[in-house]
Amino acid sequence: MIQGFLVHLVLVVIYLALTGDVSFVNIVFGVAIAYGVMLVFDGATQQANSYSRRILGLAAFSVYFVRILIIANLEVAREILTPGYQMTPRLLRYNVAGMTDLQITWLANAITLTPGTLSVDLDPETDCLYIHAMYGDDRDALVAGLDELKTRLLKGVFGQ
Repeated sequence: MIQGFLVHLVLVVIYLALTGDVSFVNIVFGVAIAYGVMLVFDGATQQANSYSRRILGLAAFSVYFVRILIIANLEVAREILTPGYQMTPRLLRYNVAGMTDLQITWLANAITLTPGTLSVDLDPETDCLYIHAMYGDDRDALVAGLDELKTRLLKGVFGQ
């Protein structure tokens, strides 16, 4: 991934040097052209875990994560603005066996960044992440949402 990024950066610098224009629009255009060149190269070599596929996966995960952030923010805002108490807090033990420390850290941070959820603790003996959720009345739906987040994170960010 780092080698691909460095090649991408070198292609952008070469493009900027050839055009002689270092404006924002030209930089964006250079990044797009360099990405296209790398996409064609990756297609020609048919690499399974190529840089261009990883970038597309990261972009797809980013769109998904922004979507769940907006939904979670709206849920918390609704809770604040409406009278009454609709929260059903729950402490959940979520299995993270088979994940590396870096992957667990990314998952825990993604959970904590989402309003209404918080990564509380990691038990290394049982490979379980303890998560507090504001809306945990349906445990199966909560676990399904966490499974989707974990799957998209592993696929989009880590290419698995």
